[in-house]
Amino acid sequence: MKINTKTILLLTVPIFMFFILVVPYKYANQSFIVDWLGCGCPQIDETGNLIENNFNANDFTRVFWAAISVIATALAVFLSKRIPYKRLWLRIAYVAFVFVSAILISYMFCQSMMWN
Repeated sequence: MKINTKTILLLTVPIFMFFILVVPYKYANQSFIVDWLGCGCPQIDETGNLIENNFNANDFTRVFWAAISVIATALAVFLSKRIPYKRLWLRIAYVAFVFVSAILISYMFCQSMMWN
């Protein structure tokens, strides 16, 4: 049994999902998430005391991309059943590749979207 083009394209969905979601998330982050939760910038009140912001837009960004990483890995586990080879190692290698790629892409996106 051979892998066709449709299967190859379907197996790339977990990785391309990140690059599809980055544009709307950046827009949402700049438009209303920062206004809603506040940025990660240190804030000082009128008396000079540091105001502690427990959960801000930076934390929300980390949670969002971590959730997308979990979803991508779960999707890879589901899609690995489409690999027609009967070798378990190939399916495990595909899921491991998606997992590592998802973690690295999430880290890269989180670092680029941090509010200082």
